[in-house]
Amino acid sequence: MKSQAIYERVNEAVIKGLKEQGMSWFKPWKAGQENAPFNLHTKRYYNGFNIFMLNFEMQLKGYEHNQWLTWKQVMDKGGRVIEAENKNYTEIYFWNIGYFDNKTGKYVSPKLVKSINPNEKMSDGNFRYRKTFNIRFFNVYNVAQTTGIEPHNIESGETIEHEPIEAAEAIANSYIDRQGSLKLTHLESQAYYSPARDVVNMPRLNTFIDADSYYKVLFHELAHSTGHKDRLNRKTLLEVNHWGDNTYAKEELVAEISAMYLTGLLGLEPKDNESNSQAYIKGWCKHLEDKADECVFAMQQATKVVEYIQA
Repeated sequence: MKSQAIYERVNEAVIKGLKEQGMSWFKPWKAGQENAPFNLHTKRYYNGFNIFMLNFEMQLKGYEHNQWLTWKQVMDKGGRVIEAENKNYTEIYFWNIGYFDNKTGKYVSPKLVKSINPNEKMSDGNFRYRKTFNIRFFNVYNVAQTTGIEPHNIESGETIEHEPIEAAEAIANSYIDRQGSLKLTHLESQAYYSPARDVVNMPRLNTFIDADSYYKVLFHELAHSTGHKDRLNRKTLLEVNHWGDNTYAKEELVAEISAMYLTGLLGLEPKDNESNSQAYIKGWCKHLEDKADECVFAMQQATKVVEYIQA
């Protein structure tokens, strides 16, 4: 399935959640790590928009445990999916990072990725391998949709395993390098994007509570930069009259939700990300007359932003 089709499915889930629960759709189902969406086979917690979709599905269906498995994982654990639940799966999404070999004109097999030298150059001086980013989707079932499998007793404070942050660095650098005029600086203690100078400024990494939080803020500012007249030419960036007006509020929603997409899809888990994003989004929604419609608009614009940044 192509990335655009998957983003459309994500949007459909977001829109459904907003219509049925409003902004509370962004909240976790319960507090505490023991209630976060969890893969019962790998013993890993889900990240990003998978959290929102699995939480929403759990609340909608009234499942007792926020624990999930693919069909194969159910079978591997000696259980089975209840026949009546076969088609009632929930879709989740992950980034798949690979390489394209410019010399052979083919994608590198996942089994061979570790054996290549990403910095190898060809005779013309160009890099042989180009990093690629694609989205894969999987169907999962809640443990309540299975038989023969016992839920896992999760204790508060269990460690969450994250995807490598190098993936975030690679996407950010690749986007900036493609733009030519866009610059990233670390000259001031504030994070902002200047359309006039086409500059993103970020506080230095060591000033953040954790590295994941740095990339969350960086993606927010890079999302703003996609609205530049030579890129997506987004009116919400270019037609702001003053700080805090409705157009500014719309642009802030686009940037924050874009950052949520990117950090989530890359498996990053910034400290206090969830509560801050909720407060941030709710704050800007107060500036908008039609909150639901404007939030849906922001979701749709955010998908365009993410596609552009990771193109």
